[in-house]
Amino acid sequence: MKHYYPAIFRPKSNNPEGFDLIVPDIPGCFTHGDNMAECMWMAHEAVGCMLEDVEEKDYPKPSAIADVDITAYPAGSFVSLVCFDKEKYDADSKNPIESASSRVGLNIKQTAKLLGAPYRTVQNWFNGSHRPAPWVERLVVEKIYNSV
Repeated sequence: MKHYYPAIFRPKSNNPEGFDLIVPDIPGCFTHGDNMAECMWMAHEAVGCMLEDVEEKDYPKPSAIADVDITAYPAGSFVSLVCFDKEKYDADSKNPIESASSRVGLNIKQTAKLLGAPYRTVQNWFNGSHRPAPWVERLVVEKIYNSV
């Protein structure tokens, strides 16, 4: 099921294309991105992390966009809805390397080439028969997203 929450997008002072993002209905939920697409993806991840151990029936009720006050935020800030898809979040969490590759349009061969890794190793990561150490997985996913 998809859930939509209003989020405050605040322009980053050190990057004219980047944004900091706050989801006021979920205490402690914030993230950032170097561009709008990355910020939206990171919003999905941030909401997912905050709601990971919460039953869907207990998710916070979203506010109306018109009720979100941004007068204290700098010029250029705005409010928009972000979508959280619990089903997609759970699937992405099970195979983050395959998910990241898919999002940026890379197949197994292209991912292996990007990483300088053996094709068979990356194939095993994609099909879930093997997983790298968590710290390696995080670095691989970061490299994939930074490739675009």
